[in-house]
Amino acid sequence: MPKSMTGFSYLIEPRDDYEIEVRAKSLNNKGLDLSIKGARDILFFVEKDIRSIVSKYIERGSVQIFLNIKYKEPKILLNVDNLKTAVEKIYQLMSVLKIQLSDDKVYDLAVSTASEFEENNFDEKLKNDLLTVVEKAIKDLVEERKKEGKKLVEDINKHLNKIEEFIKIIENERNKIIEENKKRLVEKIKELLGENYSERAFIEASLLAEKMDITEEIVRLKSHIKRFRELLNTEDAIGRKLDFLCQEMHREINTLGNKMPDFSKYTVEIKTLIDKIRQQVQNIE
Repeated sequence: MPKSMTGFSYLIEPRDDYEIEVRAKSLNNKGLDLSIKGARDILFFVEKDIRSIVSKYIERGSVQIFLNIKYKEPKILLNVDNLKTAVEKIYQLMSVLKIQLSDDKVYDLAVSTASEFEENNFDEKLKNDLLTVVEKAIKDLVEERKKEGKKLVEDINKHLNKIEEFIKIIENERNKIIEENKKRLVEKIKELLGENYSERAFIEASLLAEKMDITEEIVRLKSHIKRFRELLNTEDAIGRKLDFLCQEMHREINTLGNKMPDFSKYTVEIKTLIDKIRQQVQNIE
């Protein structure tokens, strides 16, 4: 079952010395865009691992993760002296290079620099606990995306069923419509040419029937719908493929409508249904 790109999860897990809070949210996006927020001195050590975890479970979507660690007793992960030294060196370098950086940027650089000296002393238990909770939160997020995906698939299938009903009506009525148009054409030619109408009328009627032949369009529409349903039964990331099929279906129904304007009331309905499907497809991973 395809997954939606929207979802939310929230976890708080206590440990002996601290409590880990993780909030994850995802929205529509063409690719995978990940934003991680939390204490900078924590993110330095875990951001790369978190990105690996997310990419293992999610292929598309704008994913936002918020991390928070509440200690039972205050704890400083970075050595303050190292941090002060790093800040001083950055300001010295700014003076030499004659550049200006915001306080936030200076702090980020200082944390990054000072963290290099602290990496070996970072609490591995804290890191493992944090990554474990993050992975649980991402799994919960994926489950929510699956639930939303199931609802989307149900709605899309309803729209596809209606499209198939309209196609069946068109198939049943097309020969009758063609014959009626041929008859009107013959009458018009007869009116213009009098007794010499016969051969000319036959030629024109044959050309008209050829122009109004929508067999290929119907075959392709049915083929696209069949492929659509096949993709809806897979676990893969299919959003882009479904969007392409919507474009192809729209193109075929446009061609069909141009060939047989008599079916405009049906083709308009089908176009509306395709547009509804395409809107829902934008939310599928």
